[in-house]
Amino acid sequence: MSHRVRHVPFAQRRLAPLLARFRGLGPRLARWESAAVMDRIGDLESQTPVWICGMARSGSTILLHMLDALPSFTTHRYSDYPWMWTPYWWNHLYARLPLAPARKQERAHRDAIEVTPQSPEAFEEMFWMHFFSGRHDPAISQVLDGETHNEEFQRFFDQHQRKLLAIRGARRYLAKANYQLARLGYLHRLYPKARFVIPVRNPRAQVDSLIRQDDLFCRLNSEDSAVGAHMARIGHFEFGAQKRVFNMGDDRETQAIAAAFSRGDRIEAYARQWAAQYGYALQRLAHDPALADACLWLEHERLCRSPRTELARLAAHLHLDASDAQRLQEQGADQIHQAPTSAFESGTLTNDETAPWTSAVWTSVQEWASRPAKGAG
Repeated sequence: MSHRVRHVPFAQRRLAPLLARFRGLGPRLARWESAAVMDRIGDLESQTPVWICGMARSGSTILLHMLDALPSFTTHRYSDYPWMWTPYWWNHLYARLPLAPARKQERAHRDAIEVTPQSPEAFEEMFWMHFFSGRHDPAISQVLDGETHNEEFQRFFDQHQRKLLAIRGARRYLAKANYQLARLGYLHRLYPKARFVIPVRNPRAQVDSLIRQDDLFCRLNSEDSAVGAHMARIGHFEFGAQKRVFNMGDDRETQAIAAAFSRGDRIEAYARQWAAQYGYALQRLAHDPALADACLWLEHERLCRSPRTELARLAAHLHLDASDAQRLQEQGADQIHQAPTSAFESGTLTNDETAPWTSAVWTSVQEWASRPAKGAG
């Protein structure tokens, strides 16, 4: 070929793999940075972080954009990568670089969501993969519950959040993390005041969207093999050439999902994965009232139909002050109304194609998604 397709920019193609090759470098730099800025972060606390933790293609990105627009929150941005381990130093430097104003462009998912280097993005999974062995190995249960202990991770994670809050002048850490349904118990133990938002879509629409993304990213990877490598480095294994089954603690179901993928039946595979991830969360919350109170289920279709009502539930759940609550409802509702139809594609599958695996879980999910939020008390 006279012209090679490049979907991955230079920093992600060359610099990120180089940094990843030296596995201990990032954590070492993080410790040096923390020691250097401890006088600026020592009095800060990250007691009320927020995790958006629905399965991929649930509408989580648009929720991330809505909340990141509020002055109270900060999260990881596209510009943070690959310097994820030193957010304070990198953001201090980045703010002083003579960069031209960035223009919005549609993100790689081709779903009409436009981004700039300052847009929020999900990068937290890189840290979980580093500190917890076997992440995304289908042979290993990915569940981390309240009995999990990892002092090194906990110390790093707390300092990392405080450094982001300090350098950005924010009060609350925010993250979109698609795999946190398996870690709700652990996170709730670490941060008892944390709030969790669980977005979910009608399973036929969500499965259809996952298949579309799988087609897209497999094609992009066939044109540029760096695509799959980049996705794997940052911890996105939901679709594309690097996709893997996510083991929710049920080895038999994990094997069934893998078998469906192997024979090319992605409808069954993704439907089973949908039921496994959301079904686990339902079971976990049913046995832990305190965790259940910390979680808010948001049905994507209901949000699109009644954005102000659902965003009011979200504001109450997150204990937003009156100003942020009003801003979320007004700007969020406008964002949904103005979004191109392709950003909320309803899917082309029929109910019957996913129902054998998803119907029981979907019925329970809808009941949870209709409950009023626990307001500030």
